[in-house]
Amino acid sequence: MFRKHLGFRKKSSNETAQPQPPRATPEFLDPNDNSRGRTNSNQENYNSSTKSLTLESERSISPNSQVLKKTEVLADPLGLNVIYSPENGHKVDIVFIHGLGGTSRLSWSKHKDPDLFWPLTFLPLEPDVCLARILTFGYNANIRKASNTGTSVLDFAKDLLFDLKYAKNGEMEELNMGSVPIIFVVHSMGGLIVKEAYMQGQNDPEYEGIIKAVSAITFLSTPHRGSNLADTLNRILQSTFITNSKQHISELARNSFTLQKLNEQFRHIAPRLDIVSFYETQPTSIGLKNARVMVLERDSSVLGYPGETSKPLDADHHSVCKYDSPKDPNYITVRNVLKSLVSKIITSARAKEPLPKSRRESQDLKSALAITEMPDVDYIFFRDQWVPGTSDWILLDQAYLEWVNTPQQTPQLLWLHGGAATGKSVLSSFLINNLIEQGACCQYFFIRFGDQNKRTVSTLLRSLAFQMAQQIPEFYDEVIQLANEAIKFETADSRTIWERIFKSILLKMNPTQPIYWIIDGVDEADNPRAILKLISESFSSNLPLRVLLVSRKTSELTAVFSKLPPKLNLNTISIDGHLSGLRHYILQELNMPGTAEFMEKVIERVLGGAQNNFLWVRLAVEKLNLCHIEADVERALQELPIGMEALYDRMALSISQNASPTDKALALAVLECVTCSLRVLTVAELSQALDKDTQQVLDFQRSIGDLCGGFVVIDNSGNVAMIHQTAREYLLGGKNRPFQVDRNSAHEQMFLSCLKSLTAVGLRTKINRDQKPEYLDYAASSWSTHLISVRIDSDKVLAVLQMFLKGNFVLTWIQIITIQKQLRVLVQSSRHLSKYANKRREYDSLRHPLDRQIVEQELVDSWAIDLVKIVGKFGTNLQRNSESIYKLIPPFCPQNSSVYKLFGKKEVRNLMVSGLSNNDWDDSLARISLGFGVYASTISAAGSRIAIMASSGSVFIYNSSTFEETVTIKHGERLYRMEMNSTATLLATYGYRTTKIWEISTGNCKLYVSNIESRPRPLAMLFSNNNSTLLVATDDKRIRSLDLTESEPVWQLMAELEEPELEGHFLNASSYMALNNEGTLVAVAYRGHPLSAWEIDGPEHIGHCWRTRDELARGEVIQAVWLPYSSEVLGLYIEGVVFKWSPYGDDTSELSTGASRLALSRDGNIFVTGDVHGSVKVYSTQDFTLIYQLTSQDRVIGLAFGPDPCRFYDIRDSYTNVWEPNALMRLTEQTEKGSDSNSETESISQVSMVSMSLSRKISPVTALSSSPIGRFYCCGTEEGTVHLYELQRGKVADLHVSKSFMSIEKMSWSNDGRYICFSDSSKRIFIKSVKLGKQSPAGAVETNIEIPMNIITKGPVIQLLFQPDSSHLLVYTSSTLSIISMASFSIVHTLEWKGAECKWIVLPDDPTLILGVGPGTIRTLDWSLAERQRLSFSNGDQSTFVTTNLPDLDVVDRVVVTRDKKHVLVELSSSGEASRRKVFFLLGISTLSLEESNQGNPILSLPLPPSFSSTIAIPLSFLSRERLVYLSKDFSICSMQLPGLAHQNSSTNASNMKPMEDRKLLFSLPSDWINRDCLALSSIWNAERSFLCPRNGEVAVIRSSALV
Repeated sequence: MFRKHLGFRKKSSNETAQPQPPRATPEFLDPNDNSRGRTNSNQENYNSSTKSLTLESERSISPNSQVLKKTEVLADPLGLNVIYSPENGHKVDIVFIHGLGGTSRLSWSKHKDPDLFWPLTFLPLEPDVCLARILTFGYNANIRKASNTGTSVLDFAKDLLFDLKYAKNGEMEELNMGSVPIIFVVHSMGGLIVKEAYMQGQNDPEYEGIIKAVSAITFLSTPHRGSNLADTLNRILQSTFITNSKQHISELARNSFTLQKLNEQFRHIAPRLDIVSFYETQPTSIGLKNARVMVLERDSSVLGYPGETSKPLDADHHSVCKYDSPKDPNYITVRNVLKSLVSKIITSARAKEPLPKSRRESQDLKSALAITEMPDVDYIFFRDQWVPGTSDWILLDQAYLEWVNTPQQTPQLLWLHGGAATGKSVLSSFLINNLIEQGACCQYFFIRFGDQNKRTVSTLLRSLAFQMAQQIPEFYDEVIQLANEAIKFETADSRTIWERIFKSILLKMNPTQPIYWIIDGVDEADNPRAILKLISESFSSNLPLRVLLVSRKTSELTAVFSKLPPKLNLNTISIDGHLSGLRHYILQELNMPGTAEFMEKVIERVLGGAQNNFLWVRLAVEKLNLCHIEADVERALQELPIGMEALYDRMALSISQNASPTDKALALAVLECVTCSLRVLTVAELSQALDKDTQQVLDFQRSIGDLCGGFVVIDNSGNVAMIHQTAREYLLGGKNRPFQVDRNSAHEQMFLSCLKSLTAVGLRTKINRDQKPEYLDYAASSWSTHLISVRIDSDKVLAVLQMFLKGNFVLTWIQIITIQKQLRVLVQSSRHLSKYANKRREYDSLRHPLDRQIVEQELVDSWAIDLVKIVGKFGTNLQRNSESIYKLIPPFCPQNSSVYKLFGKKEVRNLMVSGLSNNDWDDSLARISLGFGVYASTISAAGSRIAIMASSGSVFIYNSSTFEETVTIKHGERLYRMEMNSTATLLATYGYRTTKIWEISTGNCKLYVSNIESRPRPLAMLFSNNNSTLLVATDDKRIRSLDLTESEPVWQLMAELEEPELEGHFLNASSYMALNNEGTLVAVAYRGHPLSAWEIDGPEHIGHCWRTRDELARGEVIQAVWLPYSSEVLGLYIEGVVFKWSPYGDDTSELSTGASRLALSRDGNIFVTGDVHGSVKVYSTQDFTLIYQLTSQDRVIGLAFGPDPCRFYDIRDSYTNVWEPNALMRLTEQTEKGSDSNSETESISQVSMVSMSLSRKISPVTALSSSPIGRFYCCGTEEGTVHLYELQRGKVADLHVSKSFMSIEKMSWSNDGRYICFSDSSKRIFIKSVKLGKQSPAGAVETNIEIPMNIITKGPVIQLLFQPDSSHLLVYTSSTLSIISMASFSIVHTLEWKGAECKWIVLPDDPTLILGVGPGTIRTLDWSLAERQRLSFSNGDQSTFVTTNLPDLDVVDRVVVTRDKKHVLVELSSSGEASRRKVFFLLGISTLSLEESNQGNPILSLPLPPSFSSTIAIPLSFLSRERLVYLSKDFSICSMQLPGLAHQNSSTNASNMKPMEDRKLLFSLPSDWINRDCLALSSIWNAERSFLCPRNGEVAVIRSSALV
């Protein structure tokens, strides 16, 4: 929190301004003007004019306006102070903030003259500006005082924020900052304070209103990247007795960490602001014998952000913020900017416009589109290289003017081309800035060959979409909605992104203003043709899109552009031949002395050798600037080689001829990193990558420039990059060069440096303290990519890799990747490890002994599998708790996995998993059981939901992450078909008589429509027109629609397909129909007729699908689906042949699979088939390559893909499998990488990646119980088998096998462990005895009795409960209570039960009584079933928990007794709600005693506060100290202390409860364990400190030392 002040800070009346002695420092050190000792020829004349101006200002400003008096100007108060306020309210607030060494008034006053305090004496007289309230903010910036040595920019920023929120004016009235837009005018360090305050306010809701009100910042010589004079100043201060060095001065050092971090954060939100940056152009006197220096260079004063306006002022660092008069040219320039900003605010009624996206909204957008790097990074890099005047020529080019200014709303395409190194990217940055300054809606992207990620079309599209969403509110709303479709854009291919974002959203919009795209480096993209193709598609719409493509003029691009249709309105501009830009560059950058004639000759000679190459000119100018005499200039000109190849040779020669081996080695190390890094590295990252090579280097940044021959450049943000892509190609391009970089060696060095960073001592501690090294992010995400590019014979690489994979380093790496939210990197690394292992296996087979090969291969291969499975099964757990990878995840991994062998075994004393037979990973993610007797017919997955339609007419909706049932849709009649929309918000069900539209989140029916009287059967359904229309294709060959926007819609006929009967074929009713995603095409299948394709509009027949193997072979099509991004049909014939047919091209291909079911992935890249034998196969759609297959015993009834192509679902009778094979995860990651083309570092092989999996037949566990004394537990299954297990030996016996397959329903174990009792679905009770001796042989079980209950009861058995002494057994059904004597094994007591369903427990303090806890009542019975007491609930504190309405809670789910037996926790829920509301109550056992005073009185129950109950999914048991252990809603086993349980009784007032602070995570369940029915059976086995959880027909036993 920010520091709180008691009141508004200002100086007292007796406090006067301190005299300012002369200082020998500049004014970001000194507020005084350096002209104080000079004679101003105009000063005498101006003195009188100043007086008249002051008098005039006093007359002009209304008496009601609040203006400071002249004497007040001298006060220089601290804090926020109003100096001027207009009479009739203000439209804007303008806040002035001074710099280091300055004060709130004198910093803005020339010669310390209060009449020249221009914010007060000049600005209020200006039109528009006079409508603004003007304030100043002062802070203790005195550099000569010994105080505040530890004060930082952050401290000053917090003071500013606090005053903006709480400061008052002179009348002690609230300033209400944030009620109108705010403009900051800041000088020097004041700009850093504003930036820091703006960043801090983003993260604090208290300042949200103020931060949103900030509209613009005007920077006056602000050291964004610091100043070299800061170090000098601190050294001066340390050498005197006045003061020590100061932190805030140290922060002004050139490229200090504070400034770099501030700039990195600020640039993400700067686009919301109008930014104007003024920079000084004159050197400043520092008082040392008239010495004058440039305090700030232009590159430090200008941010370089898109849309930023930067202007020079003819002033030094002092006078840049002080002006002689209203006619001062510098004042006029600044005034005009302020007038423009104020006018813009007033005229645009900014308060009524949509506010810019908040930081959270921007983060949501970044997450949705998987944006890992802000788009302006490359823009800033190239903008920093721009020199004024070099690019102005293009603004006069006719083709450009037509492109940018055409009044037509049709799309326009412009191709700007030029040779290598001609300044194309810098020119692009100039045009971007020009468009944004004009307020145009402009998006851009720089394709960088050196960054593989920036070469893909998918990254380009996601970046453009991100930028547009920030500028176009309606586009943002639509894009954010895509998150509901659960599309993983991070791994989606470019076609999917184009279709879902651009084609479905952008191209259907009607913006009034043009949209400009500037795409630089098209020739460096992986697939330039794909970019042109997508742009061509966009031009088919009426979107006013203006696209500028910048590239080299390659033969490939020339051919592509020549084939573009005329409608694209293509124009071209060639950069070549525009020498004016080169001339301006030379004039600006050549700092060599000489006569005008001499300089002109030098310029002409440079231009003559440039060959239009900006890079060549730049290097030439740098060389000439080192010359001091004319002979040196002549020699330099003669030595300049002609052409870039020759120039690169000269640069390489300078490196190779370096006499110092150390320097040469450093140069090589730097160039290896820069040429082969996967993205641009910063100086800090590069330094850490080289490590030992840079430890003794005095100034690493300087050494890079001095030793690398000019091949690299460092921008103002500290990024180190190749001077040009051609330079990279030169260094990597072959032999016989003076100096070169070996690609394989460079990748090896990068790999080793990455792993060195990841294996550093103390890395985990640094991560947890948020002190991670700069190079760590790159190392974590890139090491595996470098691995596959090293020489396979490098034993050093293999040794380092093995060390990494065997130690805790690999776990720390996984934690880093999780924190970065880049789990995709684990999948990528898995594929790279597999590829490396295969190559190494081939190499080792010829050189090393077999045993060594096996060990090495097993480790790498095993981790290649483990990484994928960790993502699939533990990804959600990792994202919630990245630390769980160390101790909580390894024990849950299979025992044959490397992660278990290396790390899980170590945790057996703390956490151990047993009871599961599979010691290897499987591809099953989850299994959803519909229950006994419920059979599924159709499955669909969309958004975050799964819909399963049962033959009974119900649709079950499940959450696709938790696999928990969320709602059941009951149509009320036989169902033919269902359809979900893409976001899973709506469901359409088509029944025998009616069609209904449901709101999935609530389960409510929104629309109800009677079907056509002829009762046609639906064969296809589709939501279209943004879910406003439902299309239904029926077997009468008609397509009808429903308008869902109407309250009572009626069926509308869209098309009737009049299919002509072909000769030799029999035409009957259609048997199958398929609609494409747009609802414009339909495929129709018949039993005796070829498949037919139609355009619905018309309708227009397209053609028939003919068999390839035999013209007479017709074949019935039983399934068909349109490919999403092409007009092709994928289908399945009844004999199991898959076909792909292009109706327009009449091309057909077939594949025999034997399948009976088929489903296509959302992106259309793969499809899955299933057959009656239980086999599932996955193929690539393009060439029918088999990718994956699995086999199970049950037949496949239905198939569906989810939004993520890695996951598919199958239906097998009464259950659904969720599969997420690692083969598909790798394929998806590979597809994303290879969708555009092959990368340089790896080749995407299109060979088959067949992966086999076997799935055994499973009988789900339906009942579970454990021995209270330990050692044994047993479970019953759906097929009627009861298994007995011993903890150490596993299964020891089958206690029961039902011949009639009656499922086991309930199960209980006696307290002494002697008896097991269970019931089956036929209501038979079985009682078995177990011999408990430790030496008892396996299967020492006796059958005592079998009692049929169907004779005396009508309902199912609900509960079995033993008396503590094992003398009696309670059998509770929905209609009766029965007591069975364990002595005679007969029913001795029976009571008819008519009340609500209860949960029965033995009264903790009196085992002779049993409690029936029902909704609202508690009944006490003895073991003869005589009722002893009946009590009712009463909320203990209705004033606090008014939402607790007991009559609505009609189901008791669980009753748990505390360890000390003094309290009972009761879970109640409401059965009538779609999402069951749960409430938890604590009851005191003492209130349940059989006292007469309690008879008929309500029990005071204590409801748990929402902060506790909202996290509980299932309460399980109580541990010592009465800590509740429970299954949380995120499927973790946790414990916590319930409020006041250990010290207070149940009548405690709820207001005394403390918030939940001690929730402890014990462990989390893997995602493939999450099953509603299984988790409902889970329990805590206190005797063995274990958690029992059914999984895939077995029982997992998780033994935890924390369960005590």
